Amino acid sequence: MRIISTILFLFLSISIIAQSRFPGMFLVSFTDKNNSPFSINQPHDFLSERAIARRIKLNIAITEQDLPVNKNYIDSLAYYGAKAQFTSKWLNAVLIQMDDSLKMEALKNLSFIDSTQYLAPVKNNKKRKKKSKVRLADVEIEFQYETPIDYGESEAQLRMIGIPELHKKYLGTGIQIAVLDNGFRGMNKMSVFNSLFDSGQILGVKDFANPGGDVFSAGNHGTYVMTTMAAFEPGVLVGTAPAAKYWLIHTEDNDFEYPVEEFNWAAGAEFADSVGADIITSSLIYSLFDDTLLNHTHQQLDGKTAIISRAAQTATQKGILVFNSAGNDALKPWHTIAFPADAKDVMTVGAVDIYGKHASFSSVGLSDTLPIKPNVVAVGQGVKSMSPNTGKIVSINGTSFSNPTIAGATAVLLEANPKATPAEIRQAIQQSATLALSPDSVLGYGIPNFTLANIILNRYYQSGDYTFPDESFIIMPNPFVNSFQILYNLLDSEIVKLQIFDVSGKLLHEDSSLPTSKGLHLWKVSAAEELSQGLFIIVLQIGDKKYSRKIVKK
Repeated sequence: MRIISTILFLFLSISIIAQSRFPGMFLVSFTDKNNSPFSINQPHDFLSERAIARRIKLNIAITEQDLPVNKNYIDSLAYYGAKAQFTSKWLNAVLIQMDDSLKMEALKNLSFIDSTQYLAPVKNNKKRKKKSKVRLADVEIEFQYETPIDYGESEAQLRMIGIPELHKKYLGTGIQIAVLDNGFRGMNKMSVFNSLFDSGQILGVKDFANPGGDVFSAGNHGTYVMTTMAAFEPGVLVGTAPAAKYWLIHTEDNDFEYPVEEFNWAAGAEFADSVGADIITSSLIYSLFDDTLLNHTHQQLDGKTAIISRAAQTATQKGILVFNSAGNDALKPWHTIAFPADAKDVMTVGAVDIYGKHASFSSVGLSDTLPIKPNVVAVGQGVKSMSPNTGKIVSINGTSFSNPTIAGATAVLLEANPKATPAEIRQAIQQSATLALSPDSVLGYGIPNFTLANIILNRYYQSGDYTFPDESFIIMPNPFVNSFQILYNLLDSEIVKLQIFDVSGKLLHEDSSLPTSKGLHLWKVSAAEELSQGLFIIVLQIGDKKYSRKIVKK
């Protein structure tokens, strides 16, 4: 009798849980895309010219996965009372609202339905705020700036990753970045973004979390994110890619935490792909939800399970460079990175303070085995930003801000190396980082140096080899006018000494303050400006070995 009562109790409990999910939002996945009116031979019907060009450049085939979801399948769901929201062609699925549990059970029996998944309760409809007009230039205006740039409060966080040197030639011009976030409240009224709007660098906005809503009246997390990339107010605040163009995409729901936001993200990533974005940056992660029955587990951190991770990895396979914050859970029970930071080819970014020390909150990886997560780190503790509420400079914390800093810097690197593939870009960034030879699960490959990454890519295209000579050094530029730098590699911590001789063998300069830790190092030779015109011999002593190069000052 007790067993029967227990079974009855469990049955009733399951029934109550099932009923409580109606009305609800469900993901309906289809078995195929048969009888589609679209064809992979006519990609212009569903992809932009820019998206197609990216695939051609990277030799990425357009496949059935790129085809829109079968409209006939979606229309058939309406018979069962399903209200379709939006679709995912990569997942071959549609998000629906369903109010009736019995009709839902009947819908599951349709032959073209592969699976259904509960994602969220139905929210109360709120009155949407009137959309703000996006200030776009009437004509394309070239981004104007003067060098050297006065970085204001941004200088320290940008110099840490070696971006000012690249900014002398590149600021992200011609690169498109899609920003997936919780909204961009007040961004259209802030002085640090005046050039962004006036130059027509906002290509468009899209709201998946609140369709038809105003992204400039939603959350302000995305606004802070944008300051790290797109701000340009010399002497005040400058981002890593102020000349890039941006798509602002609202995917995070500010009212609750449910897996439906992962699907919003997937839809946002597909939109970014379809319009031809080069980079996706997302400072959003998911692990635990308001409904604990929907929580993820650490066992699912395989880059293949969560909706958002599958979508993020697919985006990388379409040739997009995808960046995601590692998360701020290191001091919390979750502790590790979350989703989609687990996707194999997503560049996961952790945080350090301005001194390069691990920010205590920055989520760590699962282990020191491949793929290494986080991939790299940047300043995420005490990041200089501007408040959309007060218009004043503030210090903010989070991998949410180290991540877009790196994404914007990558736009600059991509502009400087237009022939490079996403894999080559990722490799160069990691090779340039402070822990390139000994990555771990706390800082990944370490703090990247984008000037060095640019040199690595140039070397790769000249020699076809990413590796650096084990015991050697490079001088650049050579000949030089005012100053030059040396690039050298240490297989272990060793004493390093630099000497400069004239052609007669006279010692002109000696420096023993060069970095001595394991890895690649880029060092500016300060004594170069004091040299007269002519030929010189540069000697680099590493341990008990000496290497020499000739250099000319013009």
